[in-house]
Amino acid sequence: MTMIHTGSGKVTYKAVQKAMNGEGYPMSLTDTAEIKAVITAVNQGIDAHLEACYCPDRGDSYEGGQRMAGKLVLCRSLDCTVSPESLPVLLRRLCDLDTTDEVADAGMSLAGDILLTLGFDEYGQFVGREALALD
Repeated sequence: MTMIHTGSGKVTYKAVQKAMNGEGYPMSLTDTAEIKAVITAVNQGIDAHLEACYCPDRGDSYEGGQRMAGKLVLCRSLDCTVSPESLPVLLRRLCDLDTTDEVADAGMSLAGDILLTLGFDEYGQFVGREALALD
């Protein structure tokens, strides 16, 4: 059973997939360090676990975008939809990043935020979205 080590707990791939209810996970990132963390994690391709987290046939998409106010570009973004099969791999990679401190910290923080929105507490235990007052 493959585990995601969050720094303060462990989460199984199956637990993440179950929390997703068969739906893709949408996110739109504007923080530069978080964008770099996701790009680094995704660009690993097939890793030592023989897993990938960018499989368009599963519904995965990662697209660069920008936030606009009229003709003015406010910031750049990375708009993503991650499938239930790919999100656990992305989370594991974000937690395991071996890059600059800022990018690694952003990856760990983003993984924790994603798990929180799925209903996991800070220790990696599934408590449900209702318990965390996210709905």
